[in-house]
Amino acid sequence: MKPSRIPTAALLVLCVALQASPGMAQTACSPAPTWAGPPMRSAPEAVWQKDLNRPIDGQLSAGLQAALGDALDKMLPHVPAASVAVAIPGQGIWSATRGLARKAPPQPVVSDQQFQVASTVKTLTAAVVLQLAEEGRLKLGDTIDTWFPDAPNARLTTIEQLLRHTSGLVSFNALPSLGTAYRTPAEIIALGTSQKPQFCPGTNWSYSNTGYAMLGMIVEKVEGAPFAKVLAKRLVKPLALRHTAMRQPGVELPVVAGHASGRPVDAPDLYATPYAAGALASTAGDLAVFWHALLAGKVLPGASVHRMFTGMPAMTGPYAGSNAFYGMGVQLYDVPDGPGLMLGHSGGIEGFTSIVAYVPADDVFIAVAFNEKQVPAEAGLWALLRAVRTYRTKQ
Repeated sequence: MKPSRIPTAALLVLCVALQASPGMAQTACSPAPTWAGPPMRSAPEAVWQKDLNRPIDGQLSAGLQAALGDALDKMLPHVPAASVAVAIPGQGIWSATRGLARKAPPQPVVSDQQFQVASTVKTLTAAVVLQLAEEGRLKLGDTIDTWFPDAPNARLTTIEQLLRHTSGLVSFNALPSLGTAYRTPAEIIALGTSQKPQFCPGTNWSYSNTGYAMLGMIVEKVEGAPFAKVLAKRLVKPLALRHTAMRQPGVELPVVAGHASGRPVDAPDLYATPYAAGALASTAGDLAVFWHALLAGKVLPGASVHRMFTGMPAMTGPYAGSNAFYGMGVQLYDVPDGPGLMLGHSGGIEGFTSIVAYVPADDVFIAVAFNEKQVPAEAGLWALLRAVRTYRTKQ
């Protein structure tokens, strides 16, 4: 779960003027919006020409595993613990968890111990929504007034706009009133929707955890079951993600402790508040397995997966300059002086950072989770990818 930032002052002034009252908000914004946001990209067609259906259930070569293990060990002076995974279609998967689950008092991690992986859950949330769309139980063009009639611009905001962060809704976690105690999904949605939208739906981009909390509640209402159970039924159990679970209030899980600058942090809400926007506990191995299944067409039909990566606005606000673009629950990264083009999702929450991505040029999936907020998981991904590249050049 990452914070969002209000876009330009001009847009904010415009939206305040347009939305002086709920009635005005409904009439001032257009059902056929004109895009005024950042430039867009889509995943190149060459990505989908790869045979992503090749299995990853084998073991990587001993030499590559040793190289990856060395790269992991070099990360540990900078973070208490790390969960990492590298999967290569047609070859296999390697995963490891090393370090300290908690620095004070020192507690070593155990094999496959869970980390908070924050916003990486958005891809799973989006996948469930898209499954329901494939089944005809909802449509991406449905407006949210069916479920949230009192939300700003409810008759104009679509499910697809929630998925793409183009709704204009303020992110609940950007509000000081959120606090640290557990908040129910209804409460965090009420926090976000009580604010004047940042822009008219479909006209701009701004990261909104409120939108993804709404998506979780929409799933619950369509399925008639708690979101955690729906996620388990549709994704966790079918894909054998044995170390993946949604955090829920009052339910302890053996998750490593988060840290900030080396000091353990406490989470009174057990990281359950972010709900469908960021409450997932998992391992790098499970994240890599899920992403391989997604891109291989085992979660959704290929056309639906491809659509997730089309019309992706450049991420702005705190993400400006990150060379990242956002689709439907997915990110496209383009870092020419580093990994290059990647398809994946990053996450960050108090005490943790995470990332999972597929690197087409190297045909490799990499996932990393750190229990240290001040060290980006992207640095770990880059270290593992360099190890893969170096190993290959020596073969």
